[in-house]
Amino acid sequence: MATTETLSARLSIAAALISLLLGAACTRNTTYTIDGKYTTDDGTEVFLINLDSGDTLGVTTVDAGRFSFTGEIEEPAYVYVGRGKERIRFILQEGVTVADIDEREEFGTPMVEACNAYDEIFYGYDKRRREEREALNARRESLSPQEFNAAWDSLNNLCRERKMSLADSMIRNNSDNLVSAYVMNDVASVDPEAFLALYNVIAEPIRKSSLIEGPYERTKAIALTAPGKMFTDYTIPGGNPDGSDVRLSDYVGKGKYILLDHWASWCGPCKKEMPYIKKAWEAFRGEKFDVVSIAVSDKREDTEAALAKLDMPWNQILDAQKIPGEIYGINAIPHLILFAPDGTILRRDLRGEQIISALEEILKF
Repeated sequence: MATTETLSARLSIAAALISLLLGAACTRNTTYTIDGKYTTDDGTEVFLINLDSGDTLGVTTVDAGRFSFTGEIEEPAYVYVGRGKERIRFILQEGVTVADIDEREEFGTPMVEACNAYDEIFYGYDKRRREEREALNARRESLSPQEFNAAWDSLNNLCRERKMSLADSMIRNNSDNLVSAYVMNDVASVDPEAFLALYNVIAEPIRKSSLIEGPYERTKAIALTAPGKMFTDYTIPGGNPDGSDVRLSDYVGKGKYILLDHWASWCGPCKKEMPYIKKAWEAFRGEKFDVVSIAVSDKREDTEAALAKLDMPWNQILDAQKIPGEIYGINAIPHLILFAPDGTILRRDLRGEQIISALEEILKF
């Protein structure tokens, strides 16, 4: 496991690299080239789309697993290259970008390399946290629920602090270019309050990037639905299994603790959480506690087919699409929210063993 000194050294090296790379971008050459790799049929179309404007910057075809784009660009732009789900996103600027759709990676230009250096450290913190969580899970039986929850929260807080230290530095040093927007997109998920504070650091033209505009609205929703806040109600038309309308308040605020599980039939990580949710439901269901799973961003028929195969005998809400996500600022699933009997939001984003231990502590079983 890396020491604090090693992580600090990596961060310093990355900062120096980023500064060097972005400094090199001062030599302006408005021509860009994308040298692409994509193992698919010859003649398959590949698109270059500006994600901020929605404009198609180019269309080309694959020949022997390769494709390319060349054009002029006045300012860097956040783009995607590919087709359908087989695509990659990056900051396009002058120079040559290598875009490997097969491996979902890109490199070559200063801003792309800056983002790559940042990603390696930022997501490295997630890997370290996963390893530490696994070690903690192995010791769970020797810890009280209070001790386990405190240790779990400590791991989350340390990971967040490390990420935010890196992100804050990156944003302040790149407030006038799209690298800051790229980083801000991550900050929205890690620390919504910090996102809103750093928003004012970003140059106004950069704030208009889709990387910031969407998360800005989402973080405001998260602030309104943070732990300690009263729940916000909504209606899902036809959301009950029998096709009738359902409101969140049909379950929440009715005198029970409610664990609300946001999931979808296509979501692998959601299915990995199901054993923990089932364990919680079997252990605590009754007068004090219940579980509700709500299918989001999914086709109703796909949800129904998944429910026929999965062991999910608790309450179900179908076909919610984006309604819960927009109101509660959810940008990734699974996402679990625990509500108190009066509807107060107690916890958000519980995962794994913490689902059980949090309920053990709160319900005092």
